[in-house]
Amino acid sequence: SPSSDHLVCSVTSVLWAAMFRPFVLLLVLLPLAAAHSNLIRPKPRNAIDSELPAWRGGNAPYRWQPNNHTPCVCRNGTDVCESAQTCLWMSVGCTIGCKECDGGDKGGANPNGQDRCGSGMKATINDPRHRTINRAAKAGSKDDWTKFNPWRAPGHAPVYDPCGRAGGSYKPTPGHGEFTNTIYAKFGDLGSRVLPKYDTGTVWEAGAIVETMTSFRANHGGGYQYRLCPLESNLTEACFQETPMTFADNSKLMLSNGTIIVLNSVDVSDGTLPVGSTWRMLGIPDTTHVSPSGFPTEHWGFEPPCYEPGYPDHPPEHLHEGRCSGQWENNITMYDYLRVPENLKPGEYVLGFRWDCETSAQIWQACADVKITAPSSRSELIV
Repeated sequence: SPSSDHLVCSVTSVLWAAMFRPFVLLLVLLPLAAAHSNLIRPKPRNAIDSELPAWRGGNAPYRWQPNNHTPCVCRNGTDVCESAQTCLWMSVGCTIGCKECDGGDKGGANPNGQDRCGSGMKATINDPRHRTINRAAKAGSKDDWTKFNPWRAPGHAPVYDPCGRAGGSYKPTPGHGEFTNTIYAKFGDLGSRVLPKYDTGTVWEAGAIVETMTSFRANHGGGYQYRLCPLESNLTEACFQETPMTFADNSKLMLSNGTIIVLNSVDVSDGTLPVGSTWRMLGIPDTTHVSPSGFPTEHWGFEPPCYEPGYPDHPPEHLHEGRCSGQWENNITMYDYLRVPENLKPGEYVLGFRWDCETSAQIWQACADVKITAPSSRSELIV
C-alpha cells in the first residue's frame, strides 16, 4: 500500500523573458535543465531540513518556475511528502571510468555527450531494451551520445560522496545546482560527513522483503540501486558497494491520477559495479528530453507502461508530466521491493540510494538510517 516517505527527483531550469514564444522557450530552456531525485521511504538524512519551520510540511522558502512548485515536490500517497532539500544532494560532472567528478568544470553536465576525463571506457549497457533514451542509435556510434554517462556502465562513474553533495559541486551549476544553507548543511558539504543520524523508526528483518519509495522529480533516464553500509563503518562508496540489495519483485508505480500499477521491471547485472550486482532501469519514460546540439529530441524515450492519451505523437507539454511519463514530475511515485540479505548481522545500518542518469553526467544519492533485526519465523512484507 502507499506509504509515507518519498524519493523525489527534481529537474531545473533557467528563466527566460516572457516575450519568448513557448516553443522558443523550450528550446533554450531544456539544455540547461538538470535532473533531481530523492529517497522518500525510508525518510533519508538528506530530508532533515524538514525539521525546520521553513521546510516543514512539504513547504519551502521559495519555488521553481514555470510550474510554481517547491524544489523537491513529491507525492507520498495521502501523507505529506516532506522531502525538504533531498533532491539537491547529488554529484555533477561524472562520467564512466573517471576517477573523480569535475563539478561542471568541463561544461554543462545535462545533457552530456562527452567523455569528461578522457578515460576511454566503453559503455557496458548497450542493449536498446536496457537504454532509456536514443534507443535507435547503434551502441558506441557517433549517434550514441549518452555512451559516456553513468547509466551506460552502472556504478562505474565516480561520485563526490555516497550520501550526495549539497548542490552537487563546489559551485552553483546550471539547472538548479543550488542549495539553501541551514543549520544542518551548507552548499558543497558532503552528506556522509555533515548529515547526522536521522532515526525515523525504520526496522527491517534480515531476509524480509521491504518497501521503499522514490520520486523522480526530473526525469533523465538511467537506473538505480540500493545498498547497505553498517552505521559503525565509514560511509564510503566502497562500503556501500559491499552490500548491494537485490530486488524481490517488480516495481509498482503510482500514476499522476493516483492509480497504482505493477511495472514489468527491467534489471541489469552485466557490466555493473559491484561486479554482477543488480541495477534497475527507471521505468518512467522521459519526454521531450534534453539532447546535445545537433541531436534530435524524442517525444518519448520508450513506450509508456500505462495508457497515455497523447502517445505517441503528443507528449506532455514542455516541463510537465503525463500519467506515467514526463520530464518534470511531481505526482508520480515509484515503489520498490527489496530483499534484506538473510545473513546480515543485526544492528544499525545506513541505506544508500544511487541513481545513475543516462542523459546527463549526474548521479543522485541519498542515505537513510535503518535498524536490522534477526529473522523471525514470519515471512511478510515490512514497510
